[in-house]
Amino acid sequence: MENPDYFCVKCLAEGDEEAFVALYNKYHRKLYYSALKMIRSETLAQDVIQNTFLKLWDMRTTLDPKRNFSAYISVICRNIIFDLFKQATNEESIKKELQQFADVIEPDQEDDDFYDAYKGLLDKAIANLPPQRRMVFESCKLQEKSYDEVARSMKISRSTVQDHIVKANKSIREYLLTHGSYSFTILFVILSKLGN
Repeated sequence: MENPDYFCVKCLAEGDEEAFVALYNKYHRKLYYSALKMIRSETLAQDVIQNTFLKLWDMRTTLDPKRNFSAYISVICRNIIFDLFKQATNEESIKKELQQFADVIEPDQEDDDFYDAYKGLLDKAIANLPPQRRMVFESCKLQEKSYDEVARSMKISRSTVQDHIVKANKSIREYLLTHGSYSFTILFVILSKLGN
């Protein structure tokens, strides 16, 4: 059976703006609600969809009409959400936008189960760290010891402690972003606790 979007995608690949509008009208609502479910911010979800279709337009000449367009546009959208989420750990405006939605999660809500799941993932991510890096991370982040205290107790420099923390945070974020799949708000809560 021919791909239902074949003709529109073929025309879009040739620069047809009407085909672009047709695909936007067909998919933007579905993608918006999918993004909203994950990041729970109407403003950010709208930005995600806008960026998704901007990227689609930019990549139009590389489109293959024979590919499943629905899956293709969903992957673009998901990748933009991943990028947004990575930015949120460093950019205060995005962090605040997500945090206001994270703050309203109640312990008895359905998402609490996913929080527990992500906590389990966090434990696995920490366990995957090299031994010394794991020890530094656990001492600083879980036992809340200062960098200086950890440096003295482990007989390493403060800059080495800081380097371990930066690399541990990066490794843990990448692990969670790769293995987590449901609530970006829950994941944000966990990652925001890691700091930089």
